[in-house]
Amino acid sequence: MRRDDIPPEEVAKRSMINASIQMANMLGHSDAAGALIGSLFIADGPLSMDELVGVTGYSKSTVSTNMAPLESQGIVRRIRRPGDKRNYYVIMQSIDETFRAENEKIKQIMQIQIAAIDEAERILEDAGESDEAERLRRLFSSMREECVKARKLIDLVSPFTMDDLIEIMEREVAIREAGER
Repeated sequence: MRRDDIPPEEVAKRSMINASIQMANMLGHSDAAGALIGSLFIADGPLSMDELVGVTGYSKSTVSTNMAPLESQGIVRRIRRPGDKRNYYVIMQSIDETFRAENEKIKQIMQIQIAAIDEAERILEDAGESDEAERLRRLFSSMREECVKARKLIDLVSPFTMDDLIEIMEREVAIREAGER
């Protein structure tokens, strides 16, 4: 079948799936993950595991293996339909949804890191003044500062949508540019 024989809608869909594969690869995901992302993006509603197998051609185990990290990263979401025991998947259509999920994950990561630093510093209280203990104390102190800054940034941006943040940043850039003149 020549490309001329393929409906433009199908060519457009394939183009989006190919772009999704490229983006997924750039983020360290497999081709299958990219195809799943692209397939969900162009789907006309939620897709079940079996439907994803059908549209992508990947095995059920490949689909399942790739959906788990996409779900945990907030790229896709699992839903249930009333009266149906199957799981369905949808892509996060709103960047704000994904942004909120990632912000929450970063906040949790910073909490884990800070708790680990607290514990390590408590342990080092018994280490005395060795060069290695001092190096570790400086390292932990520096890392704590970075974690606190990251957590503060997340707390500051979390209440805003992406549109809000763009507007705020554009306003700030204009103010700074006006001040430079």
